[in-house]
Amino acid sequence: MMLNSSSRLTQMWTAVQEPFTPAYVPNSYLLLLSALKDGWLVNHVELVPSWDQHGFIYLVTLRHHQPDFAQRLVLPQNALIEELLTELKVF
Repeated sequence: MMLNSSSRLTQMWTAVQEPFTPAYVPNSYLLLLSALKDGWLVNHVELVPSWDQHGFIYLVTLRHHQPDFAQRLVLPQNALIEELLTELKVF
């Protein structure tokens, strides 16, 4: 039974990553909004230096209703992302 629900969550996560509509905002922002809309919760946020060392990125861990299912997003540090994370009170 757990395998079946895990498979459904994997399918749901895959669907979350498909763009809904063209927009002029970062894809990562839309991905986070879509995941939140589908019931994912922000579990942890970490601000770390980017791999190219020319700025910072957010490592955001999302969890679904099952405590053993999580996904990690890499989001750029920008005003739009910071505003959303502040609104979610994850800082």
